[in-house]
Parts: sequence; C-alpha cells; structure tokens
Amino acid sequence: MKILVTGAGGFIGGSVVELFHLNGIGNVRAGLRRWSSAARIGRFPVEIVLCDILEENQVDAAVMGVDAVVHCAYGSADVTIKGTETMLASSLKHGVKRFVHLSTIDVYGHREGEIDETSPFQENKSEYGDSKIQAERLCQQYYSKGLPVVILRPTIVYGPFCNLWIVKFAERLQSGSWGLFEGFGEGTCNLVYINDLVEAIHLSLDSKSAPGEALNINGSEEITWNGYFRSLNDSLGLPDLKLISPQKSKARSVMKMPLRFLARYARNHFQDFITRIYRDVPFAKWLMKTTEQSIKTTPSLDELHQYSRKATYSIAKAKSILGYEPRFTLDEGMRLSAGWLSHESGRRIESELTD
Repeated sequence: MKILVTGAGGFIGGSVVELFHLNGIGNVRAGLRRWSSAARIGRFPVEIVLCDILEENQVDAAVMGVDAVVHCAYGSADVTIKGTETMLASSLKHGVKRFVHLSTIDVYGHREGEIDETSPFQENKSEYGDSKIQAERLCQQYYSKGLPVVILRPTIVYGPFCNLWIVKFAERLQSGSWGLFEGFGEGTCNLVYINDLVEAIHLSLDSKSAPGEALNINGSEEITWNGYFRSLNDSLGLPDLKLISPQKSKARSVMKMPLRFLARYARNHFQDFITRIYRDVPFAKWLMKTTEQSIKTTPSLDELHQYSRKATYSIAKAKSILGYEPRFTLDEGMRLSAGWLSHESGRRIESELTD
C-alpha cells in the first residue's frame, strides 16, 4: 500500500511517517507545506513531496498513485476547511481506496460526563473545534460520493516531538511557578500516547467496517490534570509541586489578563517595531522575556476551566470496529517523553557550545 501522509512536518504527521516506515507499514509518501519542515522525517529514506493542501496542483501530484491518504494537516479555519475539501476531492478523483481524516474531540464542545460518538457536534466559537466540525461534514459528503473515509477523533495526544503538551508544560514545570491547582486541577485529562494513535490510524487503513465511521481514540487510563502535571514533573526529576489555592490561581490568572491582551495586540500590530527593539535594546529584551515567561507560566482562566471539566471519551466503538487497544501506560509514555526532552536539551546545549 502506498500511503500519503499530509502535515508530515508536524508532531502527529511526522510520527505517522516515522512509525509507519520503521514498522514496514506500506510505502510512505510524506507531504509537506514547505521544505524547511522536513528536518525530522528527512532522517528516513521516504519519499517527500510538497503538498500545501490549499494548492490543487500540489495536492493532485501528491495524491496521484497512492492507495491511501492519512490527512493530518490543518491550520487556520480557512486552511482546515478548504484544505480538507481539496484533499477529499483529489482523493475521490484519483480513486484512493482509504482516506483517514484526523479530527478532534473538540467537536463535542464543552460537554461533561462520558461522551461517545452518538453525542452531537457542539459549536463553541473555538476556531479549531468549529473548523474540524466543518471538515468532518465534508468527509461525510465525500463518503456519500463513494470515497472510503474514516474519521478519527483523538483526545490529547502527547509524546516525543510534542510541543503543546510536553515541551510547553515541561517549561512551565521547570519555571518553579507551576503547581497543583486545588479546586481546578481535578478535571479529567484524556491523554493518548502518540504510538497508540498511530496504531489506530494503521488499523483504520485495513478495517473493512471503518469507512463512514467516526471513532474516538483515547488512552487506557483516566487521570486528572493535577495527576498529569505530577506525572510529568516526576518524570523530569523536578522538586514536588506545591498546592495552589483556588483563590490564588484565579487571582493570578485575572491579573495576567491585561498583559495577555497587550502582548497579543502588540504582536499583531507592531511586530516589526517590537523585533527591532528586542534586538537593539538590552533592557527591552530582558523586559519582554520576563513578561513572556510570566504569561507562559500562569494558566489563563480558560485553561483553569479546562482543567476542572470532568469529561471522558469512550473508545468502545474503536475497540469494536478496529480492534483498537491502547498499549502505553501513562508512566511509560511520560518516561519516553522525558527521555526525549533530555536528549533534545543535550543536543541544544552541545550545539550552543560548538557554534
């Protein structure tokens, strides 16, 4: 099977390319929006092609001759929606035998309780979640036209090369300002290790029952957000986290709101000026870095609400249709993630010393 993976320069797409290649799963073609994002997958002898999902000519060239597409690429709402339609249309035209679309549990909105695939979409003014809803609707339209589409809705995907859930939170924990959030951190943190998601994608390529279905993909353990913070902290060998009271957590978040707004506004309207000041004025550079660090290590109110929400995502359907069974425990996933972080930190230090 010849398999095109879009978004191969990203965390999930790059992991699909790497693990498919290392495990001999098909003949992989890696699709990138720009050549500069090929550093990770360039280590492997796989075919690499330009595939900006908004460029019909590039998409057609990338899709031509493949048996399956694993669609991991996304971007702004416009990119996610129009790009997904471009991929679907080209795949239908070229007779692709299986199209696996990576969606998200964000399509369910902010519900609580146990959530399975019968739960309807809930648009919540989140650009990412709402654009994925529109992309899923396009997938169903093309399935009705004859394209064998499988939709996967992963929860929080983590592992090596993950900036959002590993690198970002490691920096927060290492700052000494992060902690365990009393009253806020007891919501459910639905984690799935990257290798388990890649295995679900692999199973989706082969399953005869999967086309036309949307499937939740979650990990094997139910933990709280505080449990996640503690587990990653322990894996990094850092001092024990302190408990932060609800009043203090909320007060810190509210106090940082003006700074977040001003930082966003300045970045959007005065980027060139800020870059020059940062480069030329040492005190301004120090002030900007200090402010950025303060913002990064303080959860926003939206994050606190996320950490308190109690929702679990059932994988009974994925088990039934795909035979999916998550294999990686939280301890194992955190150990592997922390090991990768340690290796990357060593490489950066070595690079700085030799430059």
